[in-house]
Amino acid sequence: MLKFIFSVVLLLGFSLSIHAGNSKLVGTWKSNKAATVDYLKSHTKLTPQQLEKVGSVLGKMVIEFDAEKMTMKSGNWKFVSKYKIVEESKDGVTIEAEDPGTKKLTKTKFELDNSGFWTPDEKIPGYKERFDKIVKS
Repeated sequence: MLKFIFSVVLLLGFSLSIHAGNSKLVGTWKSNKAATVDYLKSHTKLTPQQLEKVGSVLGKMVIEFDAEKMTMKSGNWKFVSKYKIVEESKDGVTIEAEDPGTKKLTKTKFELDNSGFWTPDEKIPGYKERFDKIVKS
C-alpha cells in the first residue's frame, strides 16, 4: 500500500510539473527593435524625436520564463520575480508579477502569435513592444 501511495504522489507531482512547464511563455524572448519601431510609427502619436529616444532602448531586453519565475535582463541590469498566470486564452496570457520599478504586484498582458508576443504599455497610448522567441540549439 505504501508503494502505491508513493507511486501516486510521484505521478501527481510529475503531471503537475509538466502542466506548469507547458505555459505558452516558458522560454527565452528578446526585444525586436525594428518590429516595435515600425509598429509605433503607425499606432502611436510619438514624434520622430520620441521614436528615436524610445528606439535607443529597444532590442536589448531579454525575458526568460520558467515554470515559476521570470528573469528580465538588459545589459548589466537583471530583475527576477516569481509570476503566476491569471488569465490565458489561445492568443494571450496575462501574468501577475512584481514590477521592477515599484516592486508592487502588477498584471502584464502578452499577446501571442506563432513566433513571439507583443506586450502593451498603458503609459503610452497605442504602445506595444515586440519580443521574439529565441530558439536555443
